[in-house]
Amino acid sequence: MAGALVSASTGVMESLLCKLSSMLESQYARNKRVEKDVLFLRNELNSMNAVMQKHAISEEPDLQVKVWMKEVRELAYDIEDVIDAFMAQAEEKSDQSTGIKGLVVNSIRKLRELVSRSTVAEEIEELKNQVVEMSHRRKRYKLGESTSKATIASLDPRLPVLYADVRRLVGIDGPRNKIIKLLTEDDDDGGFGRQLKLVSIVGFGGLGKTTLANQVYLKIKGQFDCKTFVFVSQRPNIKKILLDLLSGLGGAGNMWDDEQQLINRIREFLHDKRYLIIIDDIWSISAWEILKCVFPENSTGSRIMTTTRIFDIATACCRTFNGHIYSIEPLSDMDSRKLFFRRIFHTQDSCPSHLEDLSVAILRKCGGLPLAILHIASLLATKSDTKDEWELVLNSIGSALENSPTLQGMKKILMLSFSDLPPHLKTCLLYISIYPEDYMINPRTLIRKWIAEGFIAEERGKRLDQVAQSYIDDLTNRSMLIPMDTSYEGLILQVHDMVLSIIRCLSAEENFVTIVGAQQSSPLPKKIRRMSLQFNDLEDAVVGTTIASQNYIRSLTVFGFTKQVPSFSNYKALRVLDLGPCDFLENHHIECVGSMLQLRYLVLHSNFITELPEEIGNLQYLELLNVKFCSLQRLPETVVQLRKLICLYVSKVKLPDWIGNMQLLEELSHIFVSNSSVRFVEELGSLRKLRHLTITVEEPSEMEDHGRGYREALLSSIYQLVRRNLESLSLDYRGHENFILDSSMGSCFILQRLGKLIIMKPLSRIPKWMSNLVNLTRLELYISRMEESDIEILKCISTLLFLRLVFTGHAPNGRIVIDNQGFQFLNEFYLLCFIPGMWPVFAHGAMPKLQRYHITFKLVEQQSNSDDFKFGVKHLASLQHVRVVIVPTGATNVDLSSAETAIRNETSIHPNQPTLQIDTWQ
Repeated sequence: MAGALVSASTGVMESLLCKLSSMLESQYARNKRVEKDVLFLRNELNSMNAVMQKHAISEEPDLQVKVWMKEVRELAYDIEDVIDAFMAQAEEKSDQSTGIKGLVVNSIRKLRELVSRSTVAEEIEELKNQVVEMSHRRKRYKLGESTSKATIASLDPRLPVLYADVRRLVGIDGPRNKIIKLLTEDDDDGGFGRQLKLVSIVGFGGLGKTTLANQVYLKIKGQFDCKTFVFVSQRPNIKKILLDLLSGLGGAGNMWDDEQQLINRIREFLHDKRYLIIIDDIWSISAWEILKCVFPENSTGSRIMTTTRIFDIATACCRTFNGHIYSIEPLSDMDSRKLFFRRIFHTQDSCPSHLEDLSVAILRKCGGLPLAILHIASLLATKSDTKDEWELVLNSIGSALENSPTLQGMKKILMLSFSDLPPHLKTCLLYISIYPEDYMINPRTLIRKWIAEGFIAEERGKRLDQVAQSYIDDLTNRSMLIPMDTSYEGLILQVHDMVLSIIRCLSAEENFVTIVGAQQSSPLPKKIRRMSLQFNDLEDAVVGTTIASQNYIRSLTVFGFTKQVPSFSNYKALRVLDLGPCDFLENHHIECVGSMLQLRYLVLHSNFITELPEEIGNLQYLELLNVKFCSLQRLPETVVQLRKLICLYVSKVKLPDWIGNMQLLEELSHIFVSNSSVRFVEELGSLRKLRHLTITVEEPSEMEDHGRGYREALLSSIYQLVRRNLESLSLDYRGHENFILDSSMGSCFILQRLGKLIIMKPLSRIPKWMSNLVNLTRLELYISRMEESDIEILKCISTLLFLRLVFTGHAPNGRIVIDNQGFQFLNEFYLLCFIPGMWPVFAHGAMPKLQRYHITFKLVEQQSNSDDFKFGVKHLASLQHVRVVIVPTGATNVDLSSAETAIRNETSIHPNQPTLQIDTWQ
């Protein structure tokens, strides 16, 4: 795979080298002076890039090297800004006017080009001189002779875990007993049966995997003939591990034995023994592939435990033997407090009242991470019990990770995960430092920002968003990103506060992202490349002056509510502009947007924006435009000039008819089509790459002559889109339901490509043609009447993973019965019932894969008998999460309390003990 175009360590060097080569091969460098300087820059920067790449993979480069790399990186940004500005101007379309007007316009254009080329020649000459000086400096100080500074070997920070006093541990009993149960599961005698079994503990660094594995080991080791506990580590010495393993088991090995001989010795030693072996901290599947060879399956009741931070490795371990994965969880709030106070005050219950609120805030930052709790508590134990001292620690946890010897052990363990990342994932993870603490990250938004910033490398046969999604999957697999359970809209990600603190420190060191606000105290860098504005009421008054003079910014993202409008009129280098929370933007604030020729990503969010400037058509690189929360009635005609636009999000806005010019569009959301837009409907069908469409359609009156042609054009366009690439369709049809129910609508989906379908139009029945949607995975419908035949149609969609029904009518016998036929792969089921007493009852074996069940229903007065709330959830074999939203309709508090009790009782008897959330919709 090609390297990422933009890297945290080497900046835009790869991207810049490509652009310099393009300049040499095109008309841009016809000026001989420019051509000569560009050739020099490319060759010299190519050599510098090779040196930077070598140092970038070093764990700890020399201090002089780090300073030199930072200077080269910043210069590369400056050079690319000059090149991009020049190329954007050169690519602007000239006026096509003819006659006297055309002569005047073309003469002015040629004069501007002459001045522009003269200016760029001078700028390139100046940049060339800076490159020469940097090259000489590297040679003078012999910076290329070493790649890292000498380090003193340190003790393995995991060793103290093996000797931890169990009486000082908290929250260990439950997880320990669960793992022991997994190791004895299905054994007739309740002990350790004869079959070889394995449990792999997986989770983020610092959660206590080693501690937990060791406590299980100490609890059960007496039942085995031989046992041992070995560490693997990030860069394993396999021969040493094998020797340690053999020695720990009580066997004999020699240093001169090779790996194969040692494996044979271990297998021979274990072949008739009942053994217990813990292999701690596995970082690669290749290491496991070697280590697994030592285990003979000897039917003596042996047990293996492994620990890892990477889910794929845990899966590989379990695939080898009869294995179970145990995902270790953070400590609960109660256990976190116990551990925290016990370390500081030597008792788990006492905390001075004046420190109570601060302790809550500090523990929130620790996020249940035992490693963080212990280290920060150790730091606080050295401080006085004053509010000022604790506030200082709370506000400086990020910098304390850098400077406090007490926290260095924690930083080292957390940094192991970061150091193990390949360069492209390090870059993408560092970018997450733009987000505030505890922020819920939308993966689709993050992916589009990564692409706009140039972080995603092309891979043959994949779209850039697919490559970016694989990056998110990899970071999640490595436990660097935390997937959160959210609404039906999809998965939301978070990053642990301690990880965020570390990547913020690293990001600031690389001048990768600059955070303004959020208790900003350090001075701002001279040149800000990416800025995250994090507003609160105290900072609103000063932010404008803070950023007004910054014209090097490539990315500006705003978080938090603000009445102040940042000044960004001079930001010509912007690639990403996300003004989501700026609710007070007005039309005059965005007049300058059309001059930001490098813009790739633009989000505006204000009810006071009623129109976009015509100049928005100048943004030839724009890939995403999101104005769905603006008060727009129409988009300017020039928007069809955005030939590179991929995502367009509006809010029931009328678009220009010639949308077919935007052939790269993949996502088009919340557009409005009226009966006067037959041309637009026809053009819509020509968008060959469109994958996601959300559309509101106004049906013409039966009395209008063009009504039939309008409907036929709409059906034809939907058919053409589905035939090509359409994966997701959300249709709000404002007309008679027969248009949806008719088989002609079903003929649009005959090729069965669609994966997601939402129909907002309330229907009296399920359309029969839906039984043919054999590739559909997500379906959302509004139904006013439900018969058994409708359920049978839904059962025919065998691929459904997600189903959401908004139910406003009645069902046979007053209930919907879901039997054990159909819905074999359904994972998530949302049901909104707005008729009192209406909800489904699940028969034995129904929806066997269902994990998440969400139901909203109306509660009427005196509906409090426990028999009224039997959902049959006990028959949902795979159920993990239940959410119930109760809508009281005349019900008393007693009725509400009784209903909640009945629901909790039914859920509590489920063998999986699913999580239950009950909310009241007022």
